[in-house]
Amino acid sequence: MDRRMAFDLAVIKFLSPEWSPALPDNDRFEVDGKHLTIRKVCELVKDDKEELPDWIVRDLIWGMHGDRRLHELLDRSPTYATAAQCLSELLEDRVRTFKAKP
Repeated sequence: MDRRMAFDLAVIKFLSPEWSPALPDNDRFEVDGKHLTIRKVCELVKDDKEELPDWIVRDLIWGMHGDRRLHELLDRSPTYATAAQCLSELLEDRVRTFKAKP
């Protein structure tokens, strides 16, 4: 699959109840014969200025759970590059929160 499709699927997986902050790099997406984590898929599109499909914008905003800064960032620039930044930050935040629990 191409990098944009992999990113779209990474968003779906991250927002699904199946994704776990305990194993954030467990899910893999095949791009050009390589099996990449969500983090690596975000790296692939970090410079992609193509506009996102509306459903990806909607899903990411839902997944932000009221994070106004990320919501405004995505509103200003609804591109794969911005979405990759947002998804990376959401992932890292959830992993950090999980690790901080007693």
